[in-house]
Amino acid sequence: MARQNSPDFQQLLDGYITDDLSDLETDEDTTEDESSERGESSDEQADDPCIAQQRKRTRGGEVVMGGPGGATLTRVRGAAAGRNSSVKWDWSSTPFIPKQLSFDSSSSGISDACSVTDSSNELDFLREFFSDELLDMIVIETNRYAQQYLRGNAMTPRCRLANWTDTTRDEMYLFFCIMLLMSHNKKNRINDYWSKDEVYEQKIFGKLMSRDRFLQLLRVLHFTDNTIRVENDKLQKIRPVMEKLRNSFKTMFKPFQDLCVDESLMKWRGRLSFRQFLPLKRHRFGVKMFVLCDCDSGYISDFIVYTGKDTAIVEDLQLGVSGSVVKTLLTPHLQKAHIVYVDNWYTSPNLLHYLLNENTGACGTVRANRKNMPKLPVVKRGDQIVQHSNNIMCIKWCDKRVVHMLSSVHKGDMCDSNSRDRQRQVVRKPLAVLEYNKKMRLVDKSDMLLSSVECLRKSIKCYVKFFFHMLDMSVLNSYYLFQVKTGSTKPLLDFSKTVVHQMIEKYYHGRHHTNGQIGVHILRLVERHFVEPLPDKTRRRCHVCSHTTSGPRKTQRATYKCRQCDVPLCVYPCFEAYHTQKNY
Repeated sequence: MARQNSPDFQQLLDGYITDDLSDLETDEDTTEDESSERGESSDEQADDPCIAQQRKRTRGGEVVMGGPGGATLTRVRGAAAGRNSSVKWDWSSTPFIPKQLSFDSSSSGISDACSVTDSSNELDFLREFFSDELLDMIVIETNRYAQQYLRGNAMTPRCRLANWTDTTRDEMYLFFCIMLLMSHNKKNRINDYWSKDEVYEQKIFGKLMSRDRFLQLLRVLHFTDNTIRVENDKLQKIRPVMEKLRNSFKTMFKPFQDLCVDESLMKWRGRLSFRQFLPLKRHRFGVKMFVLCDCDSGYISDFIVYTGKDTAIVEDLQLGVSGSVVKTLLTPHLQKAHIVYVDNWYTSPNLLHYLLNENTGACGTVRANRKNMPKLPVVKRGDQIVQHSNNIMCIKWCDKRVVHMLSSVHKGDMCDSNSRDRQRQVVRKPLAVLEYNKKMRLVDKSDMLLSSVECLRKSIKCYVKFFFHMLDMSVLNSYYLFQVKTGSTKPLLDFSKTVVHQMIEKYYHGRHHTNGQIGVHILRLVERHFVEPLPDKTRRRCHVCSHTTSGPRKTQRATYKCRQCDVPLCVYPCFEAYHTQKNY
């Protein structure tokens, strides 16, 4: 029982959200509590340590807010910092007509800051986020940290780092390529990728990089200078890379009209002061992020990492912590007639009123005890009650459970859904509910797609694991850009495989020593190759003659093969064409 009163456990409870309509916990007879009558918010955030700390920092009507690590300190004065809203909420049952929002979609899509063209390949889209500038910064900090580690620790001859040599940009690209390749070849331990056991052996990893060199880079991978300290910044180790990627996410793509805000969780069960518990997420324990997604493309436009009371949000006491998260994420997109979909942890009448004043629509489920919510009577299953005030509509609809919705962009109409009841009758649902269910699944879909290609590995350093999570997010965003630019329907898995192939072709320059035969044809253009006769004077079909695209194909029997590639080839001209031409 003592643990339930601790701030850490309270933070875990604050992470609990419900974003599935079938799991909403609402009560028909719920009334506003005493704090609401005193003009205070009745939300669950009233006991949040972040709010308590914020109240301590309030001095004379002036609220000091902001986060560490370069987050701007913002002071909100006057009415914005006050607790009592001047808006009167007189709810009416008359027909509701929402305010019309005029959205200009001409600027939506890939922005001018993105340098991709019609001839760009899949790797070029990824390099819009993982650019040469970002890789150079990682290379500098990795080499710096390696030298600091060598100077501060005695190295034995058997220590892997004893023969450390500085890395380069191309080698770092190849290191990340191997990490992406590992997501397509799942193994329990890193050493298994270089195993000589016939069950595990995959020669591509040994060809690209030795095991010891890969473990060297993984050991000293670093993103900031340890000699520079930033007080109270829990993300100091990863902030430079994180801010560069966030800026790239925001500038490379301009979202369409519909947006959604939801939580995403990166699995982490180690010791961490801001680790969260979200029971409805797949991993449950980990680092929580507030994510802004474009509903049309799925593109991740922005994200905020939750670090407790130091989370870098511009907090507005009138909107609460959850409303301030939405305000912070939407700041670059206000006054553009966007429509944002949020779940019941964020939604409140005050938030929708603020967004509507900023020419931004909103829709979402809401808890019945939110401040300024109307007191609605009991409703029968399948029916709804609609009231509105200040251009905001409130719906109380009963399905399996009672659902409350707020919307500033939908009418209170009932529409046919795609589901049927037990009597095979078409189930009718409010339009706002149908649109919410359609738009509000993008963050969960992104998490699902990332799980299929994620390169995350176990690590004792949380910032290293979070970096690889951002690498996965970059692959996903580059995939969405590729779809928008080309109209391709290629699956994410195939897109990631193509990126790996193109990385190897561009950045692999060969290793000085090789063991055994080479069975990976992707290295045919960059390795040294030698001719040898087929065993027992056998004859096999020439690979180039039977697969050529530059002329008619023919059946030509060859008596020689490439020793490294183990491919039968005519000595002339097929052997030269196979090892010098990408399309022979």
